Amino acid sequence: MFRKNVLTLTISVFIVALLTNIALCSDTGSVKFYNNNLLTIEDAIKIALLQNPDIGMAREGLAISQEALKKTEALFKPRVTLFSEISTGDAPSAYLFKTIDQRALPPQTNFNDPGTFTNIENGVNINFNLYKGGVDSLNRRVAQSDVREKEALIDQTENIIVSSVIKLFFSVLKAQEYVNIAKQSVDTVQEQLRVMNVRFKGGGVLKSDILSLEVRLADAKKELVQSQNLYTTTLTAFNSLLGKKPEDEVELARNCQCPVTFPATYKEAVVIAMEKRPEIFQSKEMIQKARLALKKADATYLPSVDLNARWYLDNEDLKVNSKNDNYVAGVMMNWDIYTGNSTRSDIIMAKHGLALALKNFDKTELMIHQDVREAYLNHEDAMQRLNVAGKSVEMADESLMLIKQRYEGGSDSITRYLEAELARNRAMINKAAAFYDEKIALSDIAKSMGILSTIWKN
Repeated sequence: MFRKNVLTLTISVFIVALLTNIALCSDTGSVKFYNNNLLTIEDAIKIALLQNPDIGMAREGLAISQEALKKTEALFKPRVTLFSEISTGDAPSAYLFKTIDQRALPPQTNFNDPGTFTNIENGVNINFNLYKGGVDSLNRRVAQSDVREKEALIDQTENIIVSSVIKLFFSVLKAQEYVNIAKQSVDTVQEQLRVMNVRFKGGGVLKSDILSLEVRLADAKKELVQSQNLYTTTLTAFNSLLGKKPEDEVELARNCQCPVTFPATYKEAVVIAMEKRPEIFQSKEMIQKARLALKKADATYLPSVDLNARWYLDNEDLKVNSKNDNYVAGVMMNWDIYTGNSTRSDIIMAKHGLALALKNFDKTELMIHQDVREAYLNHEDAMQRLNVAGKSVEMADESLMLIKQRYEGGSDSITRYLEAELARNRAMINKAAAFYDEKIALSDIAKSMGILSTIWKN
């Protein structure tokens, strides 16, 4: 219970500081933070957008897709190849063709036993596809769709990372305050134990009161160790998110403005989410690529027409003689009449792929509706709890004031006074927690609409 109370009190202290824009460090105030170059939440988000490995991988994936798109341009250009060949032998067919290409076939040649030949051939091959059923154009459109999908993936990753940075930024601050409160708790219990020991020697308190304080001190020290471990763990996660080493130490500024605005109704937010959420773009591109894949499968029923040209020189030695140059050019059509039903299977698979993409789009729409709806409900719940918590604080303040007067008058024990103070602290904690939850819910609304990273990048 003590651990829970201290952690909640940490949240309370931080939220009060956030509300009043007061830096909780020393009398120098918030100016000291910026003079000491403390990390603001804006800076943390910028660092994460630049250095986070997940965003970096998404950007590298986009770069690969962009180069793959450029590569498809080669499909519409001829392919030119230089070649060289040195050959020798006594095969009659090879002797005949190579010698004729050299323009050096001896008269009265015995074609059954022409002898040996030596040939050096150098030339250029040119291949150019004239028609392939539109497959090359489809491949280019697939590559274009893949680029758009990777761009949407970057936006999606940035949206998630910014949301994580905001939550972990506050978590580090809460853990840091938890350490401070745990230390103060230890000091307070130690001082109370010292006073009670003095009163015990004077016969003013019972031994059981001393034992209770010693138990409380042991619990306070345990909470201090746990709070320090919590801070280290949270800071490690925060550093990893920013692309830093786990052991790096950072100092965080405590004031933060969250420039998030959202529509009054959930339905209006859904309309924006359907336009902005990267997952929608990804689903649409998945459908686009599935349709293109079906067209490519259908195109395999069509013939392929290629232009092939070859220019070359044949000689017995390395001497180049322009009189010995040759060329061959032609157009060839290939048409697969039967492929063992493999083309039919490709078409069936492509149709199933399209059906899968359409179902994925439906699922994405439902997921976005759910995300936006939950974000709005959470925000409404936090606002209601904030209103209730405010009234609870007023009642707890009044109760504490009355009990304090009775304690100072000697009619109530210190235990009763501490219980009333703890009740007041719990009420303040609930109010601060509701306020913090409202801010988190506000950030989640922006995330569910797909605009969170855009807000902070702008």
